[in-house]
Amino acid sequence: MRARLVIIFCLLVSGVLHGQSRKNDRINGSFTDATLETILDSLTAQTDYFFSYNSELLPKGSLYTISGDNLPIDQFLSKLLIGTGLKYSFFKDQIILNYEPPQQVIKKKNFFTISGTVFDENNQPLSSANIFLDGTTIGVSSDIDGNYKLESIPPGYYDIVFSHVGYENAVYQVSENNGGARIQNHQMELDLGQLEEVEVISNRIRRNENSWLAHYTTFKKELLGQSENAEKCVIENPEVLNFTYDESNDILRAFTQHPLQIRNDALGYRITYFLESFKKEKTDLRYRGKIRFRNSEPLNGNERREWRKNRRDSFYGSFNHFKQSLLNGDLKKEGFRIYRLKSIDNFEILKENELDASDIIVFKGDHYELDFKNHLVVEFRKEKESELFLRKSGFVDILYSKSISPEGILIREPGPQISVIRLLRGSVRLDLSGEIMDRFGMTTYGYWSWERTSDLVPINYDPKFDNL
Repeated sequence: MRARLVIIFCLLVSGVLHGQSRKNDRINGSFTDATLETILDSLTAQTDYFFSYNSELLPKGSLYTISGDNLPIDQFLSKLLIGTGLKYSFFKDQIILNYEPPQQVIKKKNFFTISGTVFDENNQPLSSANIFLDGTTIGVSSDIDGNYKLESIPPGYYDIVFSHVGYENAVYQVSENNGGARIQNHQMELDLGQLEEVEVISNRIRRNENSWLAHYTTFKKELLGQSENAEKCVIENPEVLNFTYDESNDILRAFTQHPLQIRNDALGYRITYFLESFKKEKTDLRYRGKIRFRNSEPLNGNERREWRKNRRDSFYGSFNHFKQSLLNGDLKKEGFRIYRLKSIDNFEILKENELDASDIIVFKGDHYELDFKNHLVVEFRKEKESELFLRKSGFVDILYSKSISPEGILIREPGPQISVIRLLRGSVRLDLSGEIMDRFGMTTYGYWSWERTSDLVPINYDPKFDNL
């Protein structure tokens, strides 16, 4: 292959005109979850072009969905290769694929960096502090001099978290849309209550082992969820959890002085979860925390491909996918439909209540505002509901009450995934990258609320460029 490429590049200049005369060859057909090699082979059969490339440069385990309706081949290739780092050029009856290193791709975007120094309570440099952007894979530890640097951060709005054993966590909000660099220093404060709580928590676990296990079972189900992915998630240090339960009001609370370590064997992530609050009151659940994602190391190529597929499945149809599609103006193309809903108690999707993106999102110059009345129904048509959702989700009783038999049996087939948004403010602000600036300004029901921590991918996840 290398020798052949050398010959091709030597002859490239003489073949440019011939290549240009065939760029208008048309492509017809569509591909669903096909490998790049399969699509290139099909293009060869359609056009008689021969693709020349080093197979080691192709994305491993990626599947592509793309359609071409009498589309010129150069436009089809431009669309197909987005996010792969591959570039194409024509030479006679050949199309040559070359790889553009990620560093060059990064320079073309408005990525930014955050750096600084972490100090202890005596204003001395503090090593081994964890610094990360909440909900992302972007994080480092401070060095022996307390210095750290977070690089290649996509434009957007983030919470940067500082954490260290024995110190209180600290969170700052940062936002950048034009690239560049910023400095964020921080002095950690001692967590004076941490050592006192350790013995108390340990004693409570020993004295109330049975009740603790019952509460832990509830907590685990609510935090991780009940989806197929949740079955492959493990909380590795449950002993750090403690619970209080108000039996008269049926209120369960959970707290911990140490972050939860969660291994997600469905998506290939190791998650550090800094639980800030957890309250379950009858059917009402509220919890929040800061999350750092790390990639697990796959055992083999098959596991890598499975994780990549599962990550794509988790992303498509998710709230993050919805936000991106909303801001890009391609909701319908991506499979979403949105509808006005007056009341969740009288749930019914009516065609006359269908809305456009412009009905719910307003551009304000330096941010967006999500603005609508009552409730918003979001339907994702490219993926059906999970059977586990139909069997276990309490939302089904509301959503499909007319489809449930007197014996409680669901008498319908899985349909499109349906979620509901309710604003808790008059409107909710989003930054230019789509991140919600007031994360407690809205709540969701349905599929988005049923999918929990086990179904999350990082907010910086890109299905076309997974760095697994």
